[in-house]
Amino acid sequence: MTMQHHEKTVAAKLVLSAGDLLLRSIPIIKESISVGRRPYNDIALDDLTVSGEHALIQGRGTDFVVRDLRSRNGTLVNGRPIAEHLLVHGDLIEIGVYRLRFMMERRAPDPDSETPLGPANLEYLNHAPVGQTVVLDRPIVSVHGSGHVAVVSRRKNGYFITHLEGLAFPLVNGESIGLTSRLLADGDLIELSGTMIRFRVQQA
Repeated sequence: MTMQHHEKTVAAKLVLSAGDLLLRSIPIIKESISVGRRPYNDIALDDLTVSGEHALIQGRGTDFVVRDLRSRNGTLVNGRPIAEHLLVHGDLIEIGVYRLRFMMERRAPDPDSETPLGPANLEYLNHAPVGQTVVLDRPIVSVHGSGHVAVVSRRKNGYFITHLEGLAFPLVNGESIGLTSRLLADGDLIELSGTMIRFRVQQA
């Protein structure tokens, strides 16, 4: 069943990859999307570690959730096993050798907007210090991960992440930021050599 008016501003997709190979982009245009090894699934994954009916991605209002269907080898989100998980922009779903990046389209911020910046923080999702929240209460805050260092700076028009030290550049939602500064949006997933960090803007 096609989604009916799932909010004008909400457009979600899954980016399917295996290893370093980008396979395809899958727009979420149904209320539920089945994932599994059997060919009748909406997303059929040819891998023996994937169960016949492995997981389900469902729209709930303006939200999306992924649910593991008691699969043999489980479903991971951002490196952690889940039974059910509320998806946010940038989440990485791992099923067997396949990866599904959940992406939501957003409007670019209005450069002329005078809306004041809300307070923000960084949530470490894995590795040490897992569970730690770093409040971005200074103009520049350093972010560490496995010998790599980036900085998040607070500017007039938002929070930006910039590479500082290390051989590899930080990734934001799976994309390298290179030598440029990248504007962060609420829910963005930052990766520093395997360390996964969620950027959050606190709601007023």
